[in-house]
Amino acid sequence: MTTATPPPAAPRDETGRLEREIERLQRRARVLAILAGLLTGLVGGLIAFTVSWHYGAPGLERAAYGGGTFVTFSAFVLYIEEKLSLL
Repeated sequence: MTTATPPPAAPRDETGRLEREIERLQRRARVLAILAGLLTGLVGGLIAFTVSWHYGAPGLERAAYGGGTFVTFSAFVLYIEEKLSLL
């Protein structure tokens, strides 16, 4: 009775190259996720700064609104990305 021959295994060098490529792409995805979180915070902070300026807030108050919104938005987006296993 004849038996089927198993498919050839991937060479060890090829497997290592693929593992390095996957690791590199995962690292890139993490960096892009962090950048997306920071840019979202930046846009939110600029909007809060502009709105507070429009309503006549003094200089330090505008900076506090913008900075607080930046921190809040960035932390929120990074938290969501962590829960989605992007980080």
